[in-house]
Amino acid sequence: MRKAMFTAAVGAVLCFSPAAVAQTDGPTTRNFVEQVALEPLSDERPLARWEDDVCVGAVGLSPQDAQTLVDRISVRARSVGLSPGAPGCRANVMVIYAPDADVLTRQIVDQRRDLLGYYADGSAVSSGRAELDQFANTSRPVRWWYVATDGAGAIQNRPGAAFDRQSSGREAAAAAAGDGGSSTGLTSGDIQGMDSVRSNGTRTRAVLRNELTYALVIVDARRVANLQPTAWMDYVAMVSLAQIDPSASTQQFDTILNLFSTSESSQTALSQWDDAYLKALYRARRDAGGNRQFGDVARRMTENISR
Repeated sequence: MRKAMFTAAVGAVLCFSPAAVAQTDGPTTRNFVEQVALEPLSDERPLARWEDDVCVGAVGLSPQDAQTLVDRISVRARSVGLSPGAPGCRANVMVIYAPDADVLTRQIVDQRRDLLGYYADGSAVSSGRAELDQFANTSRPVRWWYVATDGAGAIQNRPGAAFDRQSSGREAAAAAAGDGGSSTGLTSGDIQGMDSVRSNGTRTRAVLRNELTYALVIVDARRVANLQPTAWMDYVAMVSLAQIDPSASTQQFDTILNLFSTSESSQTALSQWDDAYLKALYRARRDAGGNRQFGDVARRMTENISR
């Protein structure tokens, strides 16, 4: 009897394919989604994504580099079905290339929290005080902040409207730079001149929505200086097009989010997993809450990778 059981066990092991082992023990798309996605404030609310045009603005870069950044993010946006804004559109993705991101972020948090959607009423949604503290005090090569809406009312004046000139960022970069467009960042006067967030009142809706309306991304010029521009620009694209958890642990995955995890990162662009995730996010059902939507996004992501 024991011999028969042993023989059956050996047979089962020999028939167990390497592919099955990898599928069971390796990272899964569900693991990836649960790790990188910033969870909604409630289980009923779906994962956040853009529903309208994405208009990118860039500050602190030379006109040529600003255009390269805008074009790269716009290409990524188009690949998931979004429409990049036309020249002259009002920026809803603002990227600030700063010589000292720590100082600049602290200025914004101390002086202009309205730029972060913090004092907006109605349907505007942003993270809480703990996340704001992390945003201000956790030093990162790239940091980001999102403002969203539940869909009941649109934000009429987006944060940072003072920079909403050209989607290429040419005029904005020149205005913020002290030497004709180099990476000198913003002055306190620039911060004081920014407009605030406003929103309409809420209305009762049968299905909660979670639409991104503004993303502020701050890049530390010193800490990306030695990287290929395609690498850090795609990193910015990733955190601009999806609400990414800044505390995500992604070392087990093939993702651009590992760009700053080691000093010898080989990441130079969005990976297959990144591209699959973004496309799955924008094709996922909208009538399911975040926890249930995780499964839908993971399934679509798996399908995208297997193609």
